[in-house]
Amino acid sequence: MEEAVINNAGGGQFAYKSYKKGYLIKRYRGIGERIQVPSYIDEKPVISIEKKAFLSCKTIREIILPDTVEEIGDWAFAHAEQLRTVSMPHHALIHGKELFLGCKRLREISIRTISEEETAKLQSVGLWRMLAMAVTVFHDYFLFDPMEIGSDAWVKRWDEKLIGLVALDDLDGFEELWTCGEEDYEGKDYDIKSYPVEKRKMKLRLVYFRLLHPYKLSDSVQEELLGYLRRHTKGTMEPEAWDIILEEHTNELNYYQIFVNAGCVNADNFDSLLSDMGNVGAEIKAYLLRYKEEQFAPKDAFSAFTLDW
Repeated sequence: MEEAVINNAGGGQFAYKSYKKGYLIKRYRGIGERIQVPSYIDEKPVISIEKKAFLSCKTIREIILPDTVEEIGDWAFAHAEQLRTVSMPHHALIHGKELFLGCKRLREISIRTISEEETAKLQSVGLWRMLAMAVTVFHDYFLFDPMEIGSDAWVKRWDEKLIGLVALDDLDGFEELWTCGEEDYEGKDYDIKSYPVEKRKMKLRLVYFRLLHPYKLSDSVQEELLGYLRRHTKGTMEPEAWDIILEEHTNELNYYQIFVNAGCVNADNFDSLLSDMGNVGAEIKAYLLRYKEEQFAPKDAFSAFTLDW
């Protein structure tokens, strides 16, 4: 069969051709934002996505792959710069390399499980976001396994990748960036001073996310992540753990709670923290003031001599 085309409901066209027992999507052309790959064409299943099929499609924000898909080729969705969410079937897939290379805005890869309740549960504990991070941040496609996501071994490997990334030198990758002549890295101009700052912020975003979604998080990994926050609290030479909250999560109480529970607030930095907060919501300020009262307020020396009769 020669290459043919079919319209996508959200705009644009798929080019397809015969492949094995069904069809292969060769490429997509168009400016649609929500792309739903068809399950069947002429009553035959769509079983494969060709390599580079969606390469550099700049407008796509959501892709839904059908349950019939069994194979995905190299760089299938690479450099789809606006891609936010992908929906995948719940079965084993044969896939190529770096499917999502350059998809910096990819937030979730969801796996359609046997029930909507189970799917919602897995989303609520952060697994869809973790899967997206696995391929966009860690570049680990061993984790791109719909049948294993959320298992003990899967979570352990994900956490090992996170700890390994956190342990990297903050200048790791700078020489490569510089020698390649890159002038823009994730939307910011970089030099040898700003690069490590932004590298730490990237690490800290991952650390905060994992602590806020502690699904099967071991005590040892949790303590390493909390320790990383403490090493970057207000008053240290590299206070990005606090900067991230002020810049990106100003009125999100759960971030302050993680910061406090990590031991990042102390008598030496409390007043400076409070001063930085400016017009932060009353609930958050009240939370920190209660913490100060409980932890740092002077104790009544005579209370120790209270007698119980």
